[in-house]
This record gives sequence, structure tokens and C-alpha cells, in this order.
Amino acid sequence: MSFPLSQIQLRYQMLVGQPSGVIDAFGTSNINAAIRDILNKYRFSWNQKEATLTIVTGVATLPTDYNPQWHLEAAFKADDPTNLIPLTEIQKSDINLYNSDDPVYFIEYDTTTDTYVFNTLLYNCDVTIYYNFIPTDLSGAADKCFIPDLEAVSYLAASKKWVGAERDTELKQVYQQEAERLITAMWVHDIASQDMPNVYSITSMQSW
Repeated sequence: MSFPLSQIQLRYQMLVGQPSGVIDAFGTSNINAAIRDILNKYRFSWNQKEATLTIVTGVATLPTDYNPQWHLEAAFKADDPTNLIPLTEIQKSDINLYNSDDPVYFIEYDTTTDTYVFNTLLYNCDVTIYYNFIPTDLSGAADKCFIPDLEAVSYLAASKKWVGAERDTELKQVYQQEAERLITAMWVHDIASQDMPNVYSITSMQSW
């Protein structure tokens, strides 16, 4: 289930007491910030993509929408689709403990190119990865939000309306608490709906 930005904007305007008003850039910015916050709070199964990296001399640049908040869900050497070899993530400092061509990898941030880089001892091959991603900001009225709970996005976005001491801090807190309840319920439902039992605890999955 997805919702157009226009529908979220309408709900947002209702929550901030301006149902007949026109949302401004700050309001849309709050909506996009809420979407990012939700995707950074829990590791949702519906927030994952597949990509194939072409490894050249042991490195490849990760997709630009890769969310570094979360480790890769999985990585496989994909040269032979009938014989996928899983890769294990390690610490960069441990790389010398492994032999050439061992199926291991680590990720580091390149400050020069402002990208995240996949490093492996597998020199030249294709690696399929599954990763959590950061969506492009919504801007047009028809742009779709894929988070399946419109109320969760709307309440969290509305809570960001009140940012200063002169604002309605009590209502801000009420909206934050409702958003928290809805987001947690959405995550619990996501876990329950998966075929395989989830190996992560709430503590390890939650970043707030």
C-alpha cells in the first residue's frame, strides 16, 4: 500500500490545525523528515532493494540510496546463479586475518567521493546485495510514499511543526507518542507477517 504526497499533506494540515490552508515547503520538509526517521528507526522488510555490484580489484561503490544506518541484509558472490556464495561482513581491522579470495567484506565511507564503498578480498566478480534504502524526497502531489501507515507519517511529521519553546510543546509530545505507537505497531506487524522468524531483538533493531 502506498499514498500520494497530496494525501499525506492533507492529513498533516488537519493535524496542525490548518485543514483549509496550503502546505508550505517547511511542511513538506517535515513529511520527508518523518519518512526518513521511520526508516531509520526499524529495519522494515519492505524497505529493501536488490542490487548487483561489479567488483573491480576488490572494491565497488554502493548504490547512492544505500542507508548506512543498517548493515547489508545479505551479500552473495553471484557469478554463477546456481552456486551463490554468501559473504560475511567483518571489521576493516580484521581484514589481514583472512586469505585472498575469502568471501568476506567490509564497508567504509569515502570522504573524497562522498560515497560508501564495498571492499572485499574477492577481486573481480559480481556480488548481489540486499540493502535498506533511503527513498528520494517527495515533492510532487502524485509522488508516492511506500510506508504503509499514512497516520504514522502524518503524526510524526506534524510533531515536527512545533520546534521552539513558544510552540505547543504539549501537543508536540502527544503527536510524538502517537507516532511512536503507530510505528512500533507497524514494525511488529512486519515481523509477524514474515515467513521466517526474525533473529533480531527489539533492542538490536531499534536505533532511537
